[in-house]
Amino acid sequence: MNLLSLVGKDISRRKRRVAPVALGVAVGIMAVIGTLTVANAGEVRLRAELEKYGPNLSIRPATGSLAMQMGSLNLGAVVVGDNYIPQDVLSDVQRIADESIRMEMGLNDDGTIATVAPRLYVPTVVEEVQVTLAGVMPVEERAIRSWWTFTDGAHLESDDDVVAGSLAADALGLKAGAVVELDGRQFTVSGLLKESGANDDYLLFASLPTVQTLYDREGYVSTVDVRALCTACPVEMIADSLNGALPGIHAVAVRQVAEAEMRVQDRLRTMMLSLAAVTLVVGLLGVASALSAMVTERTKDIGIMRAVGASRAQIVRVLLYEAIVFGVLGGVFGYLGGLALAAVIGPIVFDGMRVVPVASHIPLAIALAVAVSLLASLRPSLSAARTRVADAMRST
Repeated sequence: MNLLSLVGKDISRRKRRVAPVALGVAVGIMAVIGTLTVANAGEVRLRAELEKYGPNLSIRPATGSLAMQMGSLNLGAVVVGDNYIPQDVLSDVQRIADESIRMEMGLNDDGTIATVAPRLYVPTVVEEVQVTLAGVMPVEERAIRSWWTFTDGAHLESDDDVVAGSLAADALGLKAGAVVELDGRQFTVSGLLKESGANDDYLLFASLPTVQTLYDREGYVSTVDVRALCTACPVEMIADSLNGALPGIHAVAVRQVAEAEMRVQDRLRTMMLSLAAVTLVVGLLGVASALSAMVTERTKDIGIMRAVGASRAQIVRVLLYEAIVFGVLGGVFGYLGGLALAAVIGPIVFDGMRVVPVASHIPLAIALAVAVSLLASLRPSLSAARTRVADAMRST
């Protein structure tokens, strides 16, 4: 007995009965795929928003304090250790950060993952006003502080440009295009930053090599900010690795940002998985009910199959094969319906969010649909296999 041929013929004869079962599977899968697609798009948007928080790892010189006493007289404390970080450690910081992320996240990408942005702070005087000048790497600084916006002008374009924080610009009366003199060298104000409430509001910014040369600090930086550009990156593990491998520095994870990323990501994942689980259970019950009704309608056919020699195992296999067909059909249409559902509810949940299809959801949808169909058909299949020929022939 060719069971697959029998399944094909039976399905072709019962097209009207097949559609409701496949639709029941598709509805459940549609809800799951729609939810996961929205969650994926929301995660992408969330990651973009979290990037605006700036660095999640800060590196400072490893300084300490030494208490000074003369007899019982306390003379206070002095700072011991270097006040600068050698610039040649930046390559090691990049390497250790990237290796830690690859190991923890299971990544094989050979490209750079973390953004490393050094700064050099020097005090200077502009028009008899004492300010702090920060030497930065323009590309890295732009990447790590993506929330920067300008009220006038733009970012650093050349080594002869400076950018002014909002409060520094107000104190010095600066505008974009103005010329300022720093330690005998003239610079053009390329842009004015919008007030952010951070320390950047009080600073002037110029290119790092220029500041190092102008103030005789070649080869040194004051701080290094690291932004691990991935969701849930192991920033504390990176900090421990840096502290253990590089003497003279002290790396600290900015816990507020790291923990916020972890909490939001975990809650989002938990919520979506809970919704998916509930939807699958509801879909499972609906499909099981529909399949039970189909088996009841086919009692006489099952009795005839048993009368002509079909074993109970073959009866079960026939019904399970049919369930697989229902699952594949339900998975395909459920995936397409899920995309449509995500396109509708996505912009409602996340204002203005763009929903993008996820290719990996296609096999997931089919696998889930087949699993639901098989599980739902298991009880009706076993019940049908126990049907006695005499009882089946008496049914109408």
